[in-house]
Amino acid sequence: MTDSNLVVNVKNLVKSYQVVDKSFQILQGLNLEVAAKEIVSVEGASGVGKSTLLNILGAMDSYDSGLVDVCGTELATLTERQKELFRGEKISIIFQQHMLLPDFTALENVMIPLMIAKHSKIKAKEEAASMLDKVGLGERLDSFPSQLSGGESARVGVARALVAGKELVLADEPTGNLDRENSRMLMDLIRNLQQEMSFSLILVTHDMELASMAHKRNKIISGVLQPFV
Repeated sequence: MTDSNLVVNVKNLVKSYQVVDKSFQILQGLNLEVAAKEIVSVEGASGVGKSTLLNILGAMDSYDSGLVDVCGTELATLTERQKELFRGEKISIIFQQHMLLPDFTALENVMIPLMIAKHSKIKAKEEAASMLDKVGLGERLDSFPSQLSGGESARVGVARALVAGKELVLADEPTGNLDRENSRMLMDLIRNLQQEMSFSLILVTHDMELASMAHKRNKIISGVLQPFV
């Protein structure tokens, strides 16, 4: 596989945090490759750097050294404004907490990425409604987050992340707040949409069942990514 086939190419990534007068190295020469249309899991115990890695890949956190190439762009070369534009064009994130705006309906929440991308309001409504229909919420368009169950809120979050058709989706513990039944439903939904829409997906999770849907499973041990065995 050549680098041109890779949506994510990370080599020798080092990331440290400064706490008072001490430096703690959380990622120590980490390598990661994700091909187009591939699902890759990143697993590991709490505090090993899973979310830190996701924040770096999403151009939301800096790093000390190494190569981080995402969707053909080396992130170290970008200014803060360029990072914002890059995220808007290339990356979507599925959050554990869903992050729905409470005063917006399900439809309005899913419209947000499309409005940011300068779609017309009519087109954004149509595309958001279609996406909500795909996640089984076609009859809950006008419901507010407070009127939705946890599983329904999670599906709205997925719809919002996927509606703009980004090349790379980062999922940070997407089933972390759900019971087993809703976790399995969300897992099946994400897998089916990934097959249909052909985006690359990086799953950060400690849920072994969710991780089993990945084409490649990895775990972070001592700051390094290792294949799951």
